[in-house]
Amino acid sequence: MFMAAPATAMCHTITLCVWSLCLVVCGLAACVGHGRHAVGEEPGRPALLLAHYMPWYESADVRGKWGKHWTGFDDRHDPSRSGPDGLPDIWSHFHPLIGAYDSTDPTLLECHLLQMKLAGIDGVIVDWYGTADALDYPAIHAASRALFDAAAAHGMQFAVCYEDRAVGMLLDRKLLEPADAEGRLRADLAWAAEHWFGGSNYVRLDGRPLLLNFGPIHFADKAPWAAAFSGLPQRPAFFALHHLWRKAGADGGFTWIHWDPWQDAPGDPVVRRRLADVFASSAEHPSKVIVSAWPGYKDVYEEKRPMLAHRGGETLRQSLGAALASSSPIVQLVTWNDYGEGTMIEPTREFGHVFLEVVQEARRHVPYTTADLRLPERLYRARKSGTARPELLDQAAAALRAGDCQQARQLLDTLPD
Repeated sequence: MFMAAPATAMCHTITLCVWSLCLVVCGLAACVGHGRHAVGEEPGRPALLLAHYMPWYESADVRGKWGKHWTGFDDRHDPSRSGPDGLPDIWSHFHPLIGAYDSTDPTLLECHLLQMKLAGIDGVIVDWYGTADALDYPAIHAASRALFDAAAAHGMQFAVCYEDRAVGMLLDRKLLEPADAEGRLRADLAWAAEHWFGGSNYVRLDGRPLLLNFGPIHFADKAPWAAAFSGLPQRPAFFALHHLWRKAGADGGFTWIHWDPWQDAPGDPVVRRRLADVFASSAEHPSKVIVSAWPGYKDVYEEKRPMLAHRGGETLRQSLGAALASSSPIVQLVTWNDYGEGTMIEPTREFGHVFLEVVQEARRHVPYTTADLRLPERLYRARKSGTARPELLDQAAAALRAGDCQQARQLLDTLPD
């Protein structure tokens, strides 16, 4: 079955490489920090920190097969066997520390959300392809629904980044008539409004549900979006890509990955100033910008984008520091788990917990330690082993959700090695 998401990831970087180069050529004026002090140095609530989440992974133990995001389009890889490096053979340069997983697995969602909570991340922005019963959209939709429910149970917030390119893909494959394209957009947003926007854990900005669009790609003009919003109980706080949002009549833009702040290997002050330039260039006021932070970039696609070194966590430390120093109300981590592009901040075999440690360090109001970040993985492995008493593991999970890491550790320490 065709998997829409890897193609989407390639399009993400094609779009943004062009804009990143434009920033260098145009020499946009600096506006360091938008006049806001770093988080922890000013009264009031810190910026909302949300992780962009890819819900497109399928595993043999949960759904009976390995999905294309692990095997590749041509099924060249097989996670059930070892590659030349002795690690599971997956379609990525990097490997999850807990192994290849399934995005609908409640044990996996518990682990991810607890890791986020202990690092100081407030919630997730799910990359969503809508509700059409075609391509791999049903699998992505099922995982997105599971993530929404799990986020609520863990006291984490949730928002949607809608992929309007999904409609274009349906048209390209003759799975949708052109006359029905705008109806597909309306149906998808109506479903999100009915089932998600009113949720107690759904992110709201200025009293309205937050909706991101990775584009616009297919619906590039204002009219289709205005028509879709007119049928909703409340117009969302609508944000599109930072260089395209005005075309769609959005309320603001969100940034993504940029390479140019590190061009010619400058020192830390220059990198942060360039990052501030990127954020300031997106809109005339920081309230109209959702800024981003990222750990690096190294993809597996045939049309490779430039590599951005992860630098042992320093790339994330710089981009997150600049993002939190801005006056933007929301910071988006790009991404939690895009293994195709190598932008994952979840723990991996290659980087360990370093990215979560960087996040936790930046979120100075969080009362947890770097040692606490290891507890959700211990819980995940214990659940997967099937040898521990479920009620004990449920108690440990409840303690972690409540922030009682000492109690959770004591419970997990009773388990055999």
